[in-house]
Amino acid sequence: MAGTRGIARLRGEQFSNKIMRNQHFDEANKISESYIDIDYAAHRDILEDTKIDVFIQVNDQEVAGADHLVVTTDVGVRPVSTATNVEGVVLTEKVQIRLAGTDSPIGDEDSDVVYGRLEESAGAYTLKFYSLVDGVEQPYTFDAGADNIDYRFVVRTNLSVIPVDAIIKSGAGFVEGATDAKAYMNLIQLMKDLYGGSGSLDNDGNANLMTPIVQQIANEVQDRTDADTAIRNDLVSTSASKGAGLVGVITDPNYTGITVQAVLINLASRLADAEGTIDRVDAESTREIYEALGGETEYMLKKGVARKDTMYVHINGQLQSPEIHYENIEDGSGNYTGINFAPDTLQVNEGTPDVLDISYKSVL
Repeated sequence: MAGTRGIARLRGEQFSNKIMRNQHFDEANKISESYIDIDYAAHRDILEDTKIDVFIQVNDQEVAGADHLVVTTDVGVRPVSTATNVEGVVLTEKVQIRLAGTDSPIGDEDSDVVYGRLEESAGAYTLKFYSLVDGVEQPYTFDAGADNIDYRFVVRTNLSVIPVDAIIKSGAGFVEGATDAKAYMNLIQLMKDLYGGSGSLDNDGNANLMTPIVQQIANEVQDRTDADTAIRNDLVSTSASKGAGLVGVITDPNYTGITVQAVLINLASRLADAEGTIDRVDAESTREIYEALGGETEYMLKKGVARKDTMYVHINGQLQSPEIHYENIEDGSGNYTGINFAPDTLQVNEGTPDVLDISYKSVL
């Protein structure tokens, strides 16, 4: 039979000090946080052991004509981080550079982004500038008239000391591939192709070209059409300064002139001369017949002067040969004015005279 007080149970104060061990607790039923008094603020070691990289930004630095800056003052007394669990300046990360007061990257001659790298020697820090040339990192020097820059470098720290605004100020500004879109989308190169080397991306929403590209193309098409029409009209024109007068020809000894029109005029003139000569040849055939008186040693032409090599002499119907049966009497131009029989003479036999029959082409 049960006692009057039931089963005896232990109370907490009945336990001796320092006798509780892990085996006294049920893993399946954890002790609630409300029953544990822990000073979390006093246990920051876990935060200190957790490293994080953040940006440190430096603004409005003068870089005109410079290929590096001494930035020891800007970096401060921070050491160099030598491993992922060592705090300090991270030299392996690129230093991002922007035009002062903006998120605009700066491009080199072919629009590759200019960036920096930090170097440290005996506590002194130098920021050197670089860009890619044909895919290879090369030192970069700013122009003598370059504007000031902002830059930011990477520092490795821990969660226990990270600034309250580290995420919004160090992680959202210079994001390569986002705010760097002008260089990565090659907009700078496109702008230079459109506006030339002096062009710029001002990003003010206003057109920089007085005439839009589409209208320029339309105007060019119309201008080419009008120019082709003008060329065609010039070629069919009968004006001396246009038409055949515009078309050049190769130099040739058979004609004069360096345009089609000049050659046509020259050839037409020569053709007219040739045609006139043919007409004159047809009309200038001359014949003289002479009956001898006897004793003549020469005969002088009565109707004109015979062209050289065009005269035929017959005596009594028999053709005579020059330089054999007679000699031609020539004038100063080599044309014939008569013939010479000496020492032979023309005769009259039994009342019948020699008949001299001469035909030739007259010199007009």
